[in-house]
Amino acid sequence: METNEKEEYEGQVPDVVKNEPDDKPAGKGIMWAIAIAVVILVIIYFMFFKNDVGFD
Repeated sequence: METNEKEEYEGQVPDVVKNEPDDKPAGKGIMWAIAIAVVILVIIYFMFFKNDVGFD
């Protein structure tokens, strides 16, 4: 039967997290990109597909 021994790296922050603390602005950029994409899709919808619904 194997025992669950705690490895020496468990409970520590990885070096990648320590070396790249400036990743927070990237999250803001992703939110702006999503917002711009939604606006572009809404414009395309109203320009090309709004009158094609035909529920009347």
